Amino acid sequence: MSKSAIGYIFSFIVLVLLQVLVFNRIALFGYATPFLFLYFILKLPTTLSANWTMTLSFLMGLIIDIFSNTPGMYALASVSIAFVRRTFIALVLQRGNEDVSLVPSFRSFGSGYFSIYAFCVIFLFCILVFIIEAFSFFTPLILVLRILSSTLLTFILILALESLNWKKK
Repeated sequence: MSKSAIGYIFSFIVLVLLQVLVFNRIALFGYATPFLFLYFILKLPTTLSANWTMTLSFLMGLIIDIFSNTPGMYALASVSIAFVRRTFIALVLQRGNEDVSLVPSFRSFGSGYFSIYAFCVIFLFCILVFIIEAFSFFTPLILVLRILSSTLLTFILILALESLNWKKK
């Protein structure tokens, strides 16, 4: 097993544990919930097939659903962002659908492009999760507030984690 595969397995386990044990219990001001496990999905290599990306995202979402007692919410949203992830990468890098051998990061994309890519994926995830959770539009202001605050909190935490990762190398 390669060193990078072990690193991905380790980060999968650590991020799932952090999400289930710590971050699911945080609701900043009653609205913002950080979804740090998205960092794993964001950092999957672009050479990984779409099937593997969606499978790993589904497993991660399913495990979080099981421990959070949410019936498929995170699994659906995780698979959805894994499905559109390559499109976001192609749009951000303004390249075609050719296979670029990159692991999305500040170093490979540049900090600005990685930030745009991460924000788009996080924003889509938060929209999906909170619309599935609310399953109604009766409180649109609270729904928008939860989506925006969770997106910003998750985005800030992921950029902080990525900057720590960037400085390490």
